[in-house]
Amino acid sequence: MRIAALGALLLTRCGTACDTSDEQAAGVKDTCNAAAYQALIGENGEAGASLPDPKRIYQIGDPVTLDYNPERLNIKLDETGKIVEIDCG
Repeated sequence: MRIAALGALLLTRCGTACDTSDEQAAGVKDTCNAAAYQALIGENGEAGASLPDPKRIYQIGDPVTLDYNPERLNIKLDETGKIVEIDCG
C-alpha cells in the first residue's frame, strides 16, 4: 500500500518534467523533429553538435534539468561517447 502511494505521488510530482521517450515511442507528436536525426544513432557525439538549437547533449547518468521543452532535442550518449538516443524534451 505504501509503495503504491509513493508511486502515485512520484507520478503526480513528475508532471510534464519527466522523460517522454515512452510517450514518443507510443506515437506522441514529434515536436522537435527528432525523427529526422535518428540516422545519427551510433555516431560519435560530436555529430550532435551540428543539430539545431535548442538541444542538449549529455551522457546517460549525467545530471540534467527536469524542465520539459517540447522543442528541444535531447541527444543522449553512452559511456563511450556514441549517440544512443535522440528525442524531444
